[in-house]
Amino acid sequence: MTKFYTEIARYYDYIFPLSKAKIDLIKELAGEPPKELLDVACGSGLYSIELNEAGYIVTAIDLDKSMIQELKEKKKEINAQVLNMLDIDILQKKFDLIFCIGNSLVHLNDNEEILHFLKACKNSLEPGGKLLIQIVNNDRVLGRGVKNLPTIRNEEAGLIFERYYEYLPEENKIDFKTILKVEGRELENHVLLYPVRSEELLFLLKESGFDEFQTYGGFNKEKYEKLESFPLIVAAE
Repeated sequence: MTKFYTEIARYYDYIFPLSKAKIDLIKELAGEPPKELLDVACGSGLYSIELNEAGYIVTAIDLDKSMIQELKEKKKEINAQVLNMLDIDILQKKFDLIFCIGNSLVHLNDNEEILHFLKACKNSLEPGGKLLIQIVNNDRVLGRGVKNLPTIRNEEAGLIFERYYEYLPEENKIDFKTILKVEGRELENHVLLYPVRSEELLFLLKESGFDEFQTYGGFNKEKYEKLESFPLIVAAE
């Protein structure tokens, strides 16, 4: 997997361009800058950079060295580190908002690891601090037998990014196959995802000590519909 992400790091911003709706919700939850934010699984850092330029103090972590290197080259002011999301307590810092978007949470292996991460987030938040999580809605994926996510096409960069889902019931995992077609090449990757459902995630948030949370079916705060919403977004306090 690491080799794949190293390969796609330079195309990452074209595959997943900045979303104004995401930025707006992050800012709304964080409050007026300057506030301390933690971007978990930051990728190439588009959101970290946008928020830094808006006056927020941003720490960004990702497991992939090439992604962090990409971010550091773009914006030296951001504290960007190669770090597993399970180890955020190593930062020994308190944040006003921690956000983990882009379906990153489901790269953890099981509910035990998710609980560990959520507890670490709780312990790393200032009083009244908030946590924002966005994943693909697995209630819909499993309930409707979804086999693929929409193909991403960027004509400016001349790339196509295909995404396929295969549920493996014995393991309770999703084999997530991606194919990046760019510059006459095809880069294929497989990664196993843990399809945590909405009720499981809300239960784990309660277990972690969060007592207020809101679910959305989109970054414009649309109502979450179990079998209809494409993403699951949770804001917890």
